[in-house]
Amino acid sequence: MRRVPFTVVLTDNRGFGCINRLQRGTGGAEFNNLYRSSNVEAKSDIDFVALAAAMGAHAVKAKDIVGLEAEILAARDREVPSVIVIDTDPMHGPGEAGGGPWWDVAVPEVSARPEVKAARDGYVAALKDQRVAD
Repeated sequence: MRRVPFTVVLTDNRGFGCINRLQRGTGGAEFNNLYRSSNVEAKSDIDFVALAAAMGAHAVKAKDIVGLEAEILAARDREVPSVIVIDTDPMHGPGEAGGGPWWDVAVPEVSARPEVKAARDGYVAALKDQRVAD
């Protein structure tokens, strides 16, 4: 039986963009999630392509969605695992503008911060649209 190598698509948002958006979306201030704003002496700049190549994978960086699609197709014919890295925006994600999943993360009911009050209003409104499976 022929072993089919796998393909990994690594979305690089230079930190923990998903957690950063969740933190901001619940009225919190951005805090130490993205590498550029972390409180560290040496800012991390991970070269995921070089790292994957050093582990024996065919590794490339796609510059856009068209390039990503082409690399995914090309990876099907390789005899080794492929890693395709693509930069993503850490500040915007799939849950914005009405698309993607909604995380039920409660927001404080009481706060002096206007951002938290606005996030609470959005949370209460989103609860009304929540569907709960039986």
